Amino acid sequence: MKRWIIIAAAFLFAFTPFFEQEAQASSISDQVISTGKSQVGAPYQWGGTTPSGFDCSGFTGYVFNKAGISLPRTAAQQFGAGDYVSKSNLRPGDLVFFSETRSVGNITHNGIYIGNGDMVHASGSRGVEIRSISSFYWDPRYVGARRVISENEQVDSSGNEVIPVTINGKTLQTDQDPFLQNDTTMVPLRAIFEELGADVEWNNSLRQAEATLGSKSVKVAINDRTGYASGSRFSLEEPAMIRGDRTMVPLRFVSESLGADVNWNRSARTVTINQ
Repeated sequence: MKRWIIIAAAFLFAFTPFFEQEAQASSISDQVISTGKSQVGAPYQWGGTTPSGFDCSGFTGYVFNKAGISLPRTAAQQFGAGDYVSKSNLRPGDLVFFSETRSVGNITHNGIYIGNGDMVHASGSRGVEIRSISSFYWDPRYVGARRVISENEQVDSSGNEVIPVTINGKTLQTDQDPFLQNDTTMVPLRAIFEELGADVEWNNSLRQAEATLGSKSVKVAINDRTGYASGSRFSLEEPAMIRGDRTMVPLRFVSESLGADVNWNRSARTVTINQ
């Protein structure tokens, strides 16, 4: 039974067709800064959360959402997200906060630090722009910063956050990294199957992968939100998909179909699976 749980957990690390393609990774902070800078020139709009018009926290929320990170709506609420960072330890991608009354109890504005003393933010008078946090206006109103990006966070070439996964204390090694898709961790199959000796078959006409070990079987089809484990039907958070010539399926399918213990560490941005 223990052997099957590991094998079935491996099923989440999905079947792969025959070609290899390495995912190119860059830091989440790079993506955040790139997205922020791409909106320079967008107009200011009170309550705005889209490129047609942003307010300050609508802008930061939009930018971080593009990188797979969800922030609270207002600047004051965002000041409670992540970890405190001193001004001397700021790094690109940190959120910086300001107050008209110069009080941490009254946050009135925020932006995204981009390095070299500058931030990109939605100014009430100029729209989205790049400005020094040490400028005549903003320096005396600066009240603090928060870090919502972990040092180990990465995104793949499609802009999805790369998620490290460990199984029974062992880090998953594969040529296609697990990644976050709409808050669902997607993982490839074959990496562990080949290691543990399970049989994997690919039905090209049905675009379906099936893994078997003894009397046990697990089955998924590409772009289908339904998966099967030993004949039982399960709803998938995201449909199985091809990425980098690898079949990817939701990690949560492990716990739902096999009873494995799946833990999401939000601060470390990692997933652990234990039998």
